[in-house]
Amino acid sequence: MTFDSFKLIHPLLKALEKGNFLTPTPIQEMAIPVLMEGKDLMAFAQTGTGKTAAFLLPLLQKVYKNNRNGIKALILTPTRELAQQTGEAIYLLGKYMDVAHAVIYGGVPHDEQIEMFRGQVDIVVATPGRLLDLLGRNALKLDQVNTFVLDEADRMLDMGFIEDVQRILSTLPPKRQSMLFSATMSPTIAGLADVMLSEPERVFAAPTASASELIEQKVYYIEKQNKPSLLIDFLRKEEVKTAIVFTKTRKSADALHIRLQEAGFSSDRLHSDRSQHARDTILTAFRNGELPILVATDIAARGIDVAHLTHVFNYELPQEAETYIHRVGRTGRAGKEGIAITLCEPDDKAMLGDIQKLMRKCIPVVENHTYATLALKQALEVADLKIAGKAVAKKGYKGSKANGDYFRRQKMAQRKGKNK
Repeated sequence: MTFDSFKLIHPLLKALEKGNFLTPTPIQEMAIPVLMEGKDLMAFAQTGTGKTAAFLLPLLQKVYKNNRNGIKALILTPTRELAQQTGEAIYLLGKYMDVAHAVIYGGVPHDEQIEMFRGQVDIVVATPGRLLDLLGRNALKLDQVNTFVLDEADRMLDMGFIEDVQRILSTLPPKRQSMLFSATMSPTIAGLADVMLSEPERVFAAPTASASELIEQKVYYIEKQNKPSLLIDFLRKEEVKTAIVFTKTRKSADALHIRLQEAGFSSDRLHSDRSQHARDTILTAFRNGELPILVATDIAARGIDVAHLTHVFNYELPQEAETYIHRVGRTGRAGKEGIAITLCEPDDKAMLGDIQKLMRKCIPVVENHTYATLALKQALEVADLKIAGKAVAKKGYKGSKANGDYFRRQKMAQRKGKNK
């Protein structure tokens, strides 16, 4: 199948050709025909599958053919980074069309964004808080919107925007085409879909909660104090061209950034304490290849699309298993291969188990590495025993005789160790 199959207008086909977009991805094959027919859509696709173009191509064609004044389409995103990325995609795909768009988000002066609506704006890309703020200031009206996109719906709800989304929905015309894109499914997502969609088509581009098969995933069990040394060893390898290193907290990101700079690496950090100007500057440098290493909290787990990103490092495991999927999904995008390496402490073993359970696959463990100490191995064996014991207790049975003998031997060994 080619993009010609979708009956797209010439300006869009020209932009696709110039951008070297030759073959539709699975989500595009399934979503575009539905949206071209004007139907509502509920789509589930893992990150990096091309979903932005899946909704933008039909949306741009619809807006281009609509001669009415006023805002014709609204795209709601959870983060500033994703809003910026969507705006860039509109620019690239709509570069041969007379379509005006505005991207609005918090962290910048209101006046600059209000000024954009002095003239004609066809498409608005916005985060919920700033959009409601500008609506309250009567800076824009949404009464002419006939296409609404809720992108990264699961992330939107995780960030506590459900009430904001509902308020925004109440300002839109009831007669419109709506679409909801999400990486995961939950009862809350289903309930929101019932409210905002009318007889939607459902498409599943890939199994939810899975990482791209193009991403090579590995786990290194390691004690906390040895993590910086192992990470630095990795970063010194020639095959690590560009990398995102994920930490759990802002404090960890700042400390690791300093450690990397002391080791001679060019890096910067991205988290919610950085100003909007600093975040924009850092992301621009990272996308342009001027900054090879980005240390980030999960504010960057979605919304960063860097074609040349070769590696993702989970320096610290996330709070939620689903976040791991979005972290590693920063690499292996647009049909390219990538590598995701996780540094797992003994205390993180349970979270790693949750991640593997969610993905329904085991992540290969690299056992023999420089920092694989005997103490670590023993700690992990104890962690394995605790996890297995919890699983047995939860299922309500004692397991096989072999399993029972194993647990008894472990307990006896632990008692002997205490008596010495």
